[in-house]
Amino acid sequence: MPLFLEQITAAKLGTLAKDKTVFFFPVGPIEDHGPHLPLGLDGMEAEKLCSLTALRLESELPGWTAILMPRVPLGIDSHTSALAITVRGHVLRDWLVDSCLSLHRSGFTQFVCFTGNAGPRQLTAIEEAGKLLRQKTRRFGPFSRFAKGPQKDATLVSASSAALEKAEASVIPFWALPSEHGGERDTSIALSIAPESVDPLYQSLPTQAPVTPLFSRFIAHRKYRLKGYWGSPAQATVESGSARLTEKVNQIFPKLRAVWEGANPQSLFRSWFSIYPTNKSFFKAWLMALALCILLSVWVYTNLQSLVRD
Repeated sequence: MPLFLEQITAAKLGTLAKDKTVFFFPVGPIEDHGPHLPLGLDGMEAEKLCSLTALRLESELPGWTAILMPRVPLGIDSHTSALAITVRGHVLRDWLVDSCLSLHRSGFTQFVCFTGNAGPRQLTAIEEAGKLLRQKTRRFGPFSRFAKGPQKDATLVSASSAALEKAEASVIPFWALPSEHGGERDTSIALSIAPESVDPLYQSLPTQAPVTPLFSRFIAHRKYRLKGYWGSPAQATVESGSARLTEKVNQIFPKLRAVWEGANPQSLFRSWFSIYPTNKSFFKAWLMALALCILLSVWVYTNLQSLVRD
């Protein structure tokens, strides 16, 4: 059975095979999913996916150990805004990197992150964390064996980047804009993993269309007025939720296994949202730096022109 990091001792952790232990990180924002679903559904979904994948790991790879990390309510993108707890991109990215580095100092090298919110910036931040972790732990050159710490590079995989459902994927690549939210898909997932958290009123909720046009939804989101659900929660079933979770694990696990056997994680776990500059963790900082450089260049040019005229 998978282990919970919070519940084991340091001595137990120290006995595990460093190259055959995988840590699973579940993350997701706190946000409104309608009057029938819990605020923490995204994190709950990520936690369930971690658990199912961990069980699959120990079933198919004897001798390997899965460790479940505590669920962390960190999310960059939110589909609603009237009630949503979000963080800046670098907060999630740096938390993942720092956590993995801390475990890497003890010799562990394999890390997997699931998110219950598959927004463009959310996935990009997790993918950035994986890239940064590789850079920080990479060993190369003739003197690498004399360096302190583990001799094997660490790998952090953004598992959710490899299995985006149509209902949860953003319809545009630079803003979290799924075709439904709190509808049939989300309600089915909740019924499957935590039926006690679903208000029975979901059975009588009407189908609701998302706010249109997109510009109006964008303005409502920016002004913290976007709330509730869109979709058809009354059509949800436990069977649908379980099937969705199983299908997602079936898509992801073979790719994870390939990574653990030496495949390049970046080629298997990339959402391609990261190619858009607006999704980067420090996009606003880059804009400010660029604006400052332009202003400085104009100032220098103006002063040089004045000197030439004098």
